[in-house]
Amino acid sequence: MNDPMEAFYELGGVADPMIDQLLAPSGKSTSDMYRMAQSIIDNFCLVSFSSGHLDLPMWAYYASNFAGMCLEFSTEEIFVGDFQNERLLPVTYAKSPLPPIAFHELDKVETAIQARLSRKRLEWQHEKEWRILTGAGGARSYLDDALTRIFLGPRTMDAHAERICALFQNRPTEILRGKVVGYELAFDVIKPATPLAASERVGEGKFDLDEIIYDRSELDAFLRVPFDRLSDELRAIAARPNTQAISGCDLSGTHNKNAIYVWSEHKLRSDRIAWRKVYFDRHMKPLASAQ
Repeated sequence: MNDPMEAFYELGGVADPMIDQLLAPSGKSTSDMYRMAQSIIDNFCLVSFSSGHLDLPMWAYYASNFAGMCLEFSTEEIFVGDFQNERLLPVTYAKSPLPPIAFHELDKVETAIQARLSRKRLEWQHEKEWRILTGAGGARSYLDDALTRIFLGPRTMDAHAERICALFQNRPTEILRGKVVGYELAFDVIKPATPLAASERVGEGKFDLDEIIYDRSELDAFLRVPFDRLSDELRAIAARPNTQAISGCDLSGTHNKNAIYVWSEHKLRSDRIAWRKVYFDRHMKPLASAQ
């Protein structure tokens, strides 16, 4: 990381000597507890994002001085995959760090460390950064259509641009190449996003309406739109590149039967299967709660 103050935190509090006296009969100390907490904290990893792709200093910092790339993700779709159940946190910017994590905060150390690992000095606020804090390092897989666009810098080598376009030829990702126009950075499309139905498949897209609908009459009574709207939505989900199968569709008990749920399984390029549940109202409009 180019910021030497990145991910700064401290452990300890003014009450530690008194707590050490109380812990002495057990042979433990606050230092022991802090070491355990530090072993947990040191396993956290950061994945950094920005709110946009036009911040020129960031192209210099992170994209090989305008010869690299910027990846644009759907913040909804990226969490269907290896980032499932993770949180996207806005970075806060301040003149000073938060105080050390004291002994009494160790029972909620994850919350305490999230606040500190998503905080930077004011000088970096132009980055408009967001972060995913995850508990382990390594590669992460996501749905193909979670990666919506790739922006190539204006200094990208032709051979690199051609290679990237070839790799994503049959994927639902738009590729753009940058150019300098006066004092502006502009982008032209060099590879359109392949339509979902025509994209390279990862999952099998299994879908049998008769198998997944238990009681159509109940769904017909619930819907305020033709049943075809539901079946079209199911076909659209099945057509997505990573969809392995649609596993279920019925009225949602968790919504007191005031919503329809659709269960689907998605095959990632790592071969892992990710599950997703989405909900729709009577007019087949998506509801906020989804898994």
